[in-house]
Amino acid sequence: MQVLPKSDPLRQRFDIGDTLSLLLLWVAVVLLFWKTLYAGEFWWTDESRHAMNGVFFFDLWQDMPLRAPYEYALQYFAQYPALALNWYPPFFAVVESAFFSVFGIREFSARLTVMGFTLLGVTAWYAWVRPIWGRATAILSCLLYLSAPGVLDWTRSVMLEVPAIAMIIVSILAFDRYLNRPSLRSAGLVGLALSSTLLLKQTTVFILPALLAYAIWTGRWRLLWRLEALLAYAMVSIAIAFLALHALKFGSVPVNSFVSLFGSNSQLLSLARWGQFWSALWNVCELPLSLAIFCGAAFRLVTKGTLQDSLILFWLAASYLFTSVVVGGGPGNVPRYTMYALPALALLACMPLSRPITENANIRRIAFVLLIALSGWNSYAAWTKPHPYVTGYKQAAELVTRQEDTGLILFAGKHDGNFIFNLRALDPEKEKAVLRADKILVSMAVHKSFGMVSYVQSIDDVIQLIDRYGIGIIVIESRDVVDLPEFKLLAKALDDPRFQIIQEIPISSNVPEFSDLAVRVYRYLEKKEQASDLVIPLPHMGMEIKLKPRGSVSP
Repeated sequence: MQVLPKSDPLRQRFDIGDTLSLLLLWVAVVLLFWKTLYAGEFWWTDESRHAMNGVFFFDLWQDMPLRAPYEYALQYFAQYPALALNWYPPFFAVVESAFFSVFGIREFSARLTVMGFTLLGVTAWYAWVRPIWGRATAILSCLLYLSAPGVLDWTRSVMLEVPAIAMIIVSILAFDRYLNRPSLRSAGLVGLALSSTLLLKQTTVFILPALLAYAIWTGRWRLLWRLEALLAYAMVSIAIAFLALHALKFGSVPVNSFVSLFGSNSQLLSLARWGQFWSALWNVCELPLSLAIFCGAAFRLVTKGTLQDSLILFWLAASYLFTSVVVGGGPGNVPRYTMYALPALALLACMPLSRPITENANIRRIAFVLLIALSGWNSYAAWTKPHPYVTGYKQAAELVTRQEDTGLILFAGKHDGNFIFNLRALDPEKEKAVLRADKILVSMAVHKSFGMVSYVQSIDDVIQLIDRYGIGIIVIESRDVVDLPEFKLLAKALDDPRFQIIQEIPISSNVPEFSDLAVRVYRYLEKKEQASDLVIPLPHMGMEIKLKPRGSVSP
């Protein structure tokens, strides 16, 4: 157990050097992000979901459906079925809606939101690290985290990891300041930061036990029972209660997946599961950064260090445990979730620069040269690396918006979110409505591994369903990337002379999975009127949505 120092390093005033250092970090962030702000359309399907969540709140503020907000949300999903509010809390989407209000509904605005969170995280990181470990450590650790080779695609995409990490850093800064100087104001800032963090993404919950362990280890656990702390407890409790209700209402798939971890067929205790984090981390960091982390950790082990060093270790331990227990069953996701440990690991790599850690000036100089070379090279490689993209779905949306008497629009393909996002952006009056083939031909929640329910077994079934829903336009990818039998039935049905192809639009992408792909837009020449009281089943959520005529959203 360590003892609280008499001075509070976090209360040191910023000087001109700090201002210039922050400007340097901000410029670095802008350079890392700048080219990706205009890098075509979303390449990862979750990106369009996060973007559409922001569009939903943008429209919510415009329409203000005070009498029936829940019904409004259901009808909105029925009209634009690319939302993921049933999976993710709303904080990021609410902030994103403000960016859409200022910069318009487009990919640029969504990516700019992520960059805004990154700048916030960089600022909080510098404010926390610089007074404790020094300016060089603050700058270089930040650059090493942001430019880690294996996570660049996720860092600059419209994903929640970087915003979540930014809010974790803000929470750490606020929490450490409260422990050093407790007050009602600092407790309120802790509560605000932690509740916002939890309401951005549920996976950030791992930082709570890390902060608690840090307070206990440093002998300051009594500060958590002061009267002022009640404000923080109240705010965090409200956020946790919201997440619990959200999971009970909408989270049957993720909750059941988590519960299955402890079943008879669980792989929770397998060595492979507990080793995935480290193998993924090695691939994410690559050899030079991994060596720097190892050397920094070695320096820390043989020196006295600082009070906050224990928080770094608790942060790493909590991230490892959470990733191994909750995420470890899906190895494809593990590299992305190692991002939660990267700031702490980058800080370990820079430990030889810190006077409290390394008293030998020559060692500090050598470490500085090596780390600045590493961060400079990684940053340059990040700046020059092309960002993944696809383009063509916006063109398809433009084509569809020009069509008359479309009825409901059916989309079948991988990037339904891209099409829906751009259709909404091009349709400010919200007159068009889209149906997803993976909701009405078959029900699939995120991935086939979570189970599917098929509603068609023949071409006649497909055409009858098209008649019942009053579908007039069908947009389908030329190749079944999703690999669903129901999509193949739809493709065969479109060979019927009752369907007329309007245009085939090639898809451009630097992602190999989407090479040699196009979207085809068809008109159904015998379009029927939409039947009343149509139902869109959502079996994985344990509910269904009744689609109003024309799928219109009304306040």
